[in-house]
Amino acid sequence: MAIPPGEKLHLKSDDVVWREAGDELVVLELSTTTYLTLNGTAKQLWLGLAAGSTVEDLVGMLIETYGITSEQAMSDTESFVAELADRELIEEEHSAG
Repeated sequence: MAIPPGEKLHLKSDDVVWREAGDELVVLELSTTTYLTLNGTAKQLWLGLAAGSTVEDLVGMLIETYGITSEQAMSDTESFVAELADRELIEEEHSAG
C-alpha cells in the first residue's frame, strides 16, 4: 500500500475492537478472531490511526513522545502501517471533489 504524503488513514473500525489494558492495547480482528497485543510505539500508532492521522502526523508523534530520530520514526511507522494494510485493517480517507 503506497500512501501518498498527507493522506489521512483510518482504522476500519467495523473490523476490529480494542481495549486498553494497563500499558497495552488488546485488539481483536473480527474477521479472523486473531488477538493482537500492542504496547509502546505500536500502541501509540494504533491510537493515532484510530483518531485519523497522516503518516507524517504519526512520525511526528513518535519523535515527540520517544525522542527518536525521524528515520527511526519513519521506519517504525511504515512497518506498522504496512502490517495493518496487509491485514486490511486500515483505509485511506478519500475526500470528495
